[in-house]
Amino acid sequence: MDPITVVINGPESSGKSSLCEALANHFGVSWTPEYARAYLEEREGDYDQASLLAMHQGQRMLSLAAKESARHLVFIDTDSINFAVWEKRVFQTLSPEIETALKEPLADFYLLCAPDLEWVADPLRENPFDRDEIFEEHLAWIKKSGIPYGLVKGQKEERLKNALAALQQFNPSLSAD
Repeated sequence: MDPITVVINGPESSGKSSLCEALANHFGVSWTPEYARAYLEEREGDYDQASLLAMHQGQRMLSLAAKESARHLVFIDTDSINFAVWEKRVFQTLSPEIETALKEPLADFYLLCAPDLEWVADPLRENPFDRDEIFEEHLAWIKKSGIPYGLVKGQKEERLKNALAALQQFNPSLSAD
């Protein structure tokens, strides 16, 4: 039986990585970090469309490996939707590779993080002023996918509590306790 795969998505500085790690710790399962962060740190934030596609491929490979090794549940920090939003915003196009991946989603459920956390400056982040717009773009792609989703809002423990409630509503076996 395939594990339940939960993908955490949303704009920059919306708490995706922290939430992903907190949820994995709560359930005692594995999670896949955002590949693009490590990739960009090695290159001091420099990228072009070819490297964006390399980051997408790296994320997908990490995510597939995590899903394959998980027993019943796995959390993934971003997926092809994030790359579709990114590529469309920066390069005004959608590559065939990402378009194909969008038709073969890994998620069984999305948690979409609202940009209600304070912006945290970071040399790799590019969008401090349009996070609401980027959130709406993520939401549109998630709706288009037809995959169930929950919205995550709130600060600190409230955010985790809201994510757990969304997960339990999606699948009652994912109890918040």
